[in-house]
Amino acid sequence: MDSDKSGMERLRQHFADEVRSRFAFLSDLGFTEIEATLALVRFQNLNGDVEVGVYYERQSYELGITVTHGGISCSLGQMIRVVEPQTGKEYRDFAVTTESGLTEGLERLVKLTKRYGQRAIQGDLEFYADLEIKRKSWVHEYALDVLVNQLRPKAEEAFRRGDYRNAAELYERIRSRLTAAELKKLAIATERDRA
Repeated sequence: MDSDKSGMERLRQHFADEVRSRFAFLSDLGFTEIEATLALVRFQNLNGDVEVGVYYERQSYELGITVTHGGISCSLGQMIRVVEPQTGKEYRDFAVTTESGLTEGLERLVKLTKRYGQRAIQGDLEFYADLEIKRKSWVHEYALDVLVNQLRPKAEEAFRRGDYRNAAELYERIRSRLTAAELKKLAIATERDRA
């Protein structure tokens, strides 16, 4: 246990140096380092209106990046999701527990940041406007996902019990997410409720 703990301490001590090395491309974009800890390295552009933070989560050991412009922060997953919605939806930060993993993880983070984060890093106002619009739809999608997870089993149970009115009402509330089989059950429940 103690060796694991000391290994993580050594890893954290190398974190800031590794970030400086891997994210050196930010200096070419006019960024300078403004803070470095065992778990976070922050950079700011010359205008002071864009910050990039590369972090190493203490609990989950995940590496990640956030970009902040005008008080609006976005994660790498959100940056990816703006550019490639499905890829971004599936993206997860990666956990690192070894020095080789740190090197590999930061290389991957740099590659993804260069591919998907350029507009955010440049403070592109259209990107941030698009991000705000998409965030609203993501919130709506998430709320619908939660509702579907809550109502689907209740609708199935009501249909099994022969409570067709309740089944139809529940299925109707999540109609946009129904499978072909569930749409058929909705039609049957609606028909039987009217009978």
